[in-house]
Amino acid sequence: MVGSAGLTWHCLEGQTGFQGNGNCAPGRVAFSGSGYPSSVHINVKNSAGMAIDDYDYNSSDGTIQFTETLVPSDTYAIVLTGANGLRVAQSVTTGGND
Repeated sequence: MVGSAGLTWHCLEGQTGFQGNGNCAPGRVAFSGSGYPSSVHINVKNSAGMAIDDYDYNSSDGTIQFTETLVPSDTYAIVLTGANGLRVAQSVTTGGND
C-alpha cells in the first residue's frame, strides 16, 4: 500500500483566530489515518528541530490513531516512516492568529 497512506488531524483544544478558522490552540492534536504498514515510526519535532516524540506505532489493520500535546505555540513537523519506503509528513501550527 505504499503511497496510499493518508494522515488527517484535528484540534482537541479548539482553534485560534476569528471564528475558529486559524491554527490549533496550543494543546492536544489528534491524528488518524489508514493505509499504513503494520509498523510505522512516528517522529514529532518543534521548529528548533528538538524531538517532542519519537516512537514506533504498531497496527494490525493498517489504521493509525494518536494524540500529541503540542505546547507551546510553534510549528511542529510530524513525520511517519515505514520499512516499505513509506514517508508521510505533516506540519501543524499551534497558537497565533489571535
